[in-house]
This record gives sequence, structure tokens and C-alpha cells, in this order.
Amino acid sequence: MAIGDPRSTRRQPGSKTRIAAFAGVSGLMLLLSGCGFQPLYATSDGAAPGLRNVALSTLNAPEEIEPVVKRAFSRRTAPEASAAQYDLLLTTTEQSERLAVQIDASVTRYNYRLIGNYTLVERASGRKIKGRITSISSFNIVNSQYSTLYAEEAAREKAATQLVEDVDRDILLKLAAARDDAARAEK
Repeated sequence: MAIGDPRSTRRQPGSKTRIAAFAGVSGLMLLLSGCGFQPLYATSDGAAPGLRNVALSTLNAPEEIEPVVKRAFSRRTAPEASAAQYDLLLTTTEQSERLAVQIDASVTRYNYRLIGNYTLVERASGRKIKGRITSISSFNIVNSQYSTLYAEEAAREKAATQLVEDVDRDILLKLAAARDDAARAEK
């Protein structure tokens, strides 16, 4: 088509629909921001709502994974332990499971499993919430020892991060259920 051709200025089919959808979504975002809507996993201070009032008071973990789990929790829990409303006691264990075994009995892939048993204690009332979380991550065994060690460490980091996210989600659900039960009991 030539530059002056009238067919070149035609709109694409559905472009009005796209513009209307964009305008609708933009309007909805403005309405939600004005009503005090707060996303569950994105807060302005960077902490998740479930763990920002929680202090990790006790962590029983194997020596290799304790710093990894502490680092994962430090990104999501209360910055000052004295300001927290809850104390979290966590015991973790780790397991490695052979996943891909070759004919010559060599292992080429492992499942790394991090298991956490937690107790959340409300400081004001002493009420306890208990739970058990398992996170699984996998890593490959390759000819390079450095690559294998790096992959194993990355699997630990990933499993620890996933464990913290799952503990956070579990706590949020259990606290919401307890709040709902208390509201039903009042009626």
C-alpha cells in the first residue's frame, strides 16, 4: 500500500474494544485505590501481611540450612521483634530423595525436601496455632562438582523461600478462619 492510500489509515478490527477495555481497567484501578483495597501479598513496606506482625523467636534447623531459612524469614517478618504481636517457633528438617537413577546406579537428579513444623503464639493471649509445611525443590547432578554444589545450594534457597511463603499462607488462612469463627460465635 502507498503512503497516501486511504486503506492504510483503517483501524484494526477490535481496536475500539481494546480501548474500551483499557479504559475500564484503568477506571477500576482508580476506584480500588480510592476505597482502601490492599492486595494480600503486596504491601507498601515490602512485608507480607501474614508475617509482618510475627517475630521468628526460635529456629531449630540443621546447621547447613539455618542461615538460609533465617534469611528467607528476615525478608518477610517484623523488622523489630519487640513490635511483633506473635512469636513463631519453627523446627525444620531436610531430606534428599533420589529421583533419577540410571542403569549403572548413578543418580542424576535429587528432590530436596524441607519440612517445617511451626507453632505461632499470640503474645497477648497465649493462643497457639500449629502447622506443618513441606516444600520440595529439585536439582541435577552433573559432571562438574562446582555446578552440582551450586545447584544444591540454589535448591536449598528455593525450598527455604517456598517454605516461608507456605508458612505465611497457612498462617493467613488459619488466622482468617479463627476470625470468622469468632465472628460467627458473636452472632
